[in-house]
Amino acid sequence: MLASKRMKQLKAVKTMTARKLDVQMAFDDTYANAAGALPGAKESWVDGLRQTSRAILGANGIPGPKTEAWKYTSLNAVANTPFIPAKKVDDVDVSCIPLVAPILENAIKVVFVNGVFRGDLSDEFDDLGIGVALNPFSDVINSSPESLRNVLGSVMEPDKSFTAAMNTGFMEQGAVIHLASDVHLDRPVQFISIGASGSVPCAFHPRIEIVLEAGARATVVESHIGLPGQPYLSNSATEILLGERAVLNHYTTASEDSDAFHLGRTAVSVEKSAKYESFILSLSGRLVRREIQVRLEGDGAAATVDGAYGLSGKQHSDISSEILHLAPETISNQTIKGVLAGDTRGVFQGRIHVARDAQRTDGRQLHKALLLDRGPEVDCKPELEIYADDVQCAHGATTGEMNPEHIFYLMSRGIDEMTARALLVEGFLDDVVFKISNESARVLVLDMVKTWLAKQKILSVGEL
Repeated sequence: MLASKRMKQLKAVKTMTARKLDVQMAFDDTYANAAGALPGAKESWVDGLRQTSRAILGANGIPGPKTEAWKYTSLNAVANTPFIPAKKVDDVDVSCIPLVAPILENAIKVVFVNGVFRGDLSDEFDDLGIGVALNPFSDVINSSPESLRNVLGSVMEPDKSFTAAMNTGFMEQGAVIHLASDVHLDRPVQFISIGASGSVPCAFHPRIEIVLEAGARATVVESHIGLPGQPYLSNSATEILLGERAVLNHYTTASEDSDAFHLGRTAVSVEKSAKYESFILSLSGRLVRREIQVRLEGDGAAATVDGAYGLSGKQHSDISSEILHLAPETISNQTIKGVLAGDTRGVFQGRIHVARDAQRTDGRQLHKALLLDRGPEVDCKPELEIYADDVQCAHGATTGEMNPEHIFYLMSRGIDEMTARALLVEGFLDDVVFKISNESARVLVLDMVKTWLAKQKILSVGEL
């Protein structure tokens, strides 16, 4: 009996291994013919960066549950979908985009459809003032690739992230923002990335590069949305370099189509006395995984990495963060909150690393999840890795159901049960949303949360 069982296990392992290789080869072959036509392909260093990333993909394959970073998030559905390069999709109707896109007040809008820059849907951004450069990624990599030599791939680390490796291997379009020293960009920049597969599943890999020199300030919002159709894969990457005293407010929202897959990674380098503020909002999509790595590399560097997610149906959300304290007197704060209903799964993986020389570090991390029924699953893995001795670090995690006493209290004041539940859910999420310092971005996120609540029938439209 035991021998027979062991033989079946070995056979299953061999089948899974062969399938993994077949899937990986098929995925690579789908894009292999397009690689030579990618922007910057004639530049040896750009082509080398892509070739190295694709070699990493080929060697490692699509990560499975044995890969610690992907222990709670399965890519089987992604692997089994026959994606084609998005630029081959020509039957997409974008007429409804203005109706579904979350628009940030007074923002400079830069729109991408299936990863392709759409000037006809974007605002003019040719002349934003002295010291401000905002251009499509493909234009920069084709016309002045040397301007990105010390930027592109400097902190993205494709060898440590499947998401980064896939994006770097097939990056084609996106945007580049560069602010000179002490330049303050008064208007926020909003990147709106729309996924729209049409009749066939497609994949696209937008790349955003943000460079703020010493003392520069800016606000950037990434809005990832989707239109109904076949499943699509949005695989985005944002690379950020902040010079001394620079300040960046960076907010990312993902409200993809219900059948869509979204993989995104943000990699940030923060120099001396610079500040990075981030907020991640994940509300829809079949599978959404947002990775963020922040390197606090200069004395006094600070980062705030907050977020919220709302899940229903059979959705899966994964927020994975890594904060590296590499210099003295650095500060980081993380608060992630999630609301789950139905047969959903929420994942938070947070790691704080304090290097030996990073004395007087202050790093804090908190995750809270609210379950609206008995169906959801929450996996939380906070980590502290500390090599310095003069530090203040803490992490915490709580998961629980809605308190019936709170509902009873509100109902005793004449509020019906549905409205009481809605008020509690909204208050639970608003607590972290109000940490967004930029007012217009905060209003945008609050509106998106209320809209999501209304769609889940947790809060009716008439009570918004």
